[in-house]
Amino acid sequence: MKYDAIIIGSGLGGLEVALMLAKDGKRVLVLEKQRQAGGCMQSFRRGTTHLDTGLHYVGGLGERESLRIAFESLGLMQLPWQRMDEDCFEEIIFPSGKFCWCQGIDAFIHKMKCHFPHEEDGLEQYRRLLLSDDEEFMQKTNAWDYLHSIFTDELLIQVLSAPATCKMELRKESLPLFTFVHGIAPFIESSWRLKGDGNLIVNRLVSQIVDNGGEVLTGKEVTELIEEDGRVTRAVCADSSEYEASVFVSDTHPVQTIHLLRQSRLMKNIFRRRMEAQDNTAGIFTLQLKLKPRSLKYFNHNKLVFAHDNCWDMAVGESHSVEGIMISCRIPSSGEYTDNIDILTPMTWDAVMPWQESKIGHRPKAYKQMKQEVAQACIRLASTAIPNLEEIIQKEWSSTPLTYRDYNGTPCGSAFGFRKDYASPLTTIVSPRTPVPNLYMTGQSLMLHGLQGVTMTAGFTIRAIQD
Repeated sequence: MKYDAIIIGSGLGGLEVALMLAKDGKRVLVLEKQRQAGGCMQSFRRGTTHLDTGLHYVGGLGERESLRIAFESLGLMQLPWQRMDEDCFEEIIFPSGKFCWCQGIDAFIHKMKCHFPHEEDGLEQYRRLLLSDDEEFMQKTNAWDYLHSIFTDELLIQVLSAPATCKMELRKESLPLFTFVHGIAPFIESSWRLKGDGNLIVNRLVSQIVDNGGEVLTGKEVTELIEEDGRVTRAVCADSSEYEASVFVSDTHPVQTIHLLRQSRLMKNIFRRRMEAQDNTAGIFTLQLKLKPRSLKYFNHNKLVFAHDNCWDMAVGESHSVEGIMISCRIPSSGEYTDNIDILTPMTWDAVMPWQESKIGHRPKAYKQMKQEVAQACIRLASTAIPNLEEIIQKEWSSTPLTYRDYNGTPCGSAFGFRKDYASPLTTIVSPRTPVPNLYMTGQSLMLHGLQGVTMTAGFTIRAIQD
């Protein structure tokens, strides 16, 4: 059967593109290699415990805010969103003191002025930055250098950066101001948690795709795209099934996308080399803890805990030392006590490279020991914010960039896709178009990552298809 559009991969971006096309009257098919749709948005179960892969909180869902319009059009505002503490949705704990981020840009700037009254002029300039739409300036500007150009207090720079540690790769020499601002500004507007797991989002998108005449098939790994007469004509799956369409959109990593075109005449070597030469960002080590019943009251904010007054370039590397974590608390299904918390810390590929040839279910003992060492280091650091934590843990699970690579197919287990570099404009914005005229891309490597970034990028892809 021939479709108007085939979407390869059912991550958030793929499902959003599929839904937008389906609502436009197109006959859409989504092909997902895993047994479950959702990519990094999906949740999974261990026994009776539901655990999330990548969703922890969302920014910009308030009235007239940055993500609200998109989510309304995608039917996602009907989900049970709960606003986080407005006066302190991010509690930042450095050795030198505690600091709170509050919601609303005016309130946020006022709070920072209370902490750092000597930086009032710089904070006013920072306010203008958070509201700025000068994308070109931000894309060409180094975030680290910019912060140092308007502030003299190093601690303030770290406080303004801390919540970004698990939202992006805080790399001093390359991070564009564009990525930095778009990664934090929506959360300052307003921050929200979902009462339930990430599958609520996935299932809502899938059901609407189906309601609009589309299909979502899981267990369908696309292994090749067939090009004929200068266009992709069909997708071939690992089970030998084939599907034809007029337009193809890949929600996989760009390098994986070009590898699907084995015999392409149009996928020029210069494009292949440019995609394959891109560096990937670091990944995330995630520790998920099931707690003893009624042992920890729910807290409606994140706790960010650091071993030093520094949050830049602190990802877990070959030494396996943990220097900073984010603690996220799941909203209870009932009552005032939470069932589980997640602890996240950035982790580079170097930390897991010795075991890169291993597969899920067949990891060597040394890898498991490394995971346990990092998990214990995370718990020790988290215990400075939750004093009795070690005593109330019932079960624990952990994942590394190696886990993400093998489940989601992301090179090096990258959490944020291609590494963006302010000095290289071609890395900051990657076009959704490819040299093959009816093959497009979407996802976090193109423009912006994270839930809001991927949603914006999905719209970017749709506009390219419609042009």
